[in-house]
Amino acid sequence: MKLHQALRRASDYANRLVEWLLLVIGVAFSLILFVQVVARYMGNSLSWSEEVGRYMLVATSFLGATVAYKRAEFIGLAGFGARFGPVVERAIVRLLQWLTLACFGLITWFGVGYTLKAWDQTSSAVQMPMSLPISVLPVSAAIFLLHVLVDLTGPVKHAPST
Repeated sequence: MKLHQALRRASDYANRLVEWLLLVIGVAFSLILFVQVVARYMGNSLSWSEEVGRYMLVATSFLGATVAYKRAEFIGLAGFGARFGPVVERAIVRLLQWLTLACFGLITWFGVGYTLKAWDQTSSAVQMPMSLPISVLPVSAAIFLLHVLVDLTGPVKHAPST
């Protein structure tokens, strides 16, 4: 149980960091879009705002998905396994957790490789290494791995009955 508790603490800490990061990204995104609207109204345009906004939107999507998983707010098939009894339900949940772990393990592995390969490429407007916006994929997948490991090392949660 010590492993589960350590993983849970790490998962909770990572989730708090991601939630704060999402808040910062959301505020920055809003400010950038507001300034862009004002600048266009005044006859000028920020050449970089659309590119940065796109990267922020992607980061928000991937990082927000980790928070949704942590809070168990994804759409699911609640109660499907319960129709076959608690043993089958636990087996289905564990199988899905192992498949999820494998999926995000592969995404993390290949995402890190792709991020490293993209280091020499630069974005068109901001001229930053493309590996920075791409890195959100393996980072979010690694956070998913942590959350799934917490689920795997703990007791199986029963789906709410419908």
